[in-house]
Amino acid sequence: MSKNTVKPGLTRNRAKRVVENDTYAAFIARVLRAYARRVGAGDVEALRTLVQLRVDIDTVVRTAVVGLRGFGYTWSEIAARLGVTRQAAQMRYGDPAERGALDRRLLRDGLGVSVATLVEVFAEHHPGTPIPSTCPGCGFPYPDGESECPTVATVRPLLYRRRTEDQQAIGRLNRDQFTDLHRRQPVRAPRASRPVGAHTRLDLTAEVTP
Repeated sequence: MSKNTVKPGLTRNRAKRVVENDTYAAFIARVLRAYARRVGAGDVEALRTLVQLRVDIDTVVRTAVVGLRGFGYTWSEIAARLGVTRQAAQMRYGDPAERGALDRRLLRDGLGVSVATLVEVFAEHHPGTPIPSTCPGCGFPYPDGESECPTVATVRPLLYRRRTEDQQAIGRLNRDQFTDLHRRQPVRAPRASRPVGAHTRLDLTAEVTP
C-alpha cells in the first residue's frame, strides 16, 4: 500500500473540521465509560489498567497546567478552574525549580511593568496572616523567622516608589498588604537561603523612577 492512498481530487476542497475542546472532552468521557462497561462485563484483569488511567489523567492535567503557565496564566487563575487553593495547585502541579524564582510577569514586562501588574504580583505572593511556611504565590520555603520570597523583595520597593501613579490599582491591596508595602524595614531572607539567580531583576528597583 502506498503512503498516501487518498485521492487529492476528492479532498482538495474539503473544509477542515475544527473540534472544540468541550466536544473533545465529551468524546473522551464516552470512551472511558465504554471501557468501564467492557471491564464490568467480566474482564477482571483489565481492572488494573482501568485504575492506571487515574494516574494518566493526573499526568495529562500536569501537562496542561505547564502549557497554561507558558501562556502566562497565574496560579490563581489555574487554581480557580481546578477548584482548589492557589497554594494547593502550585504545590501539586508546579515545577519545584520555579519555587523562589522571580514571578514570570516581572521577567516578561521588565522595565515596562505596570503598577497594576506590580499590585497583582505583590498581592499574589504576599504571605498574609497567619504566615504560612511557604510563599502562596511561588512555593518559596520561608527561612525561620522570615516571610518574604524573592518576588516580594523585588516588587515592594519598586511598587512603593510608583504607588502614586495608579491609585485605583493600589486600592486593590487589602489592609495587611497595604501596611506591608509601607514598611520602612522590610523583612528579608538571608542571601544564602535564596535560590541562585533570585536577584536577576533587582536592578529594576534601582532603574525605574516615579
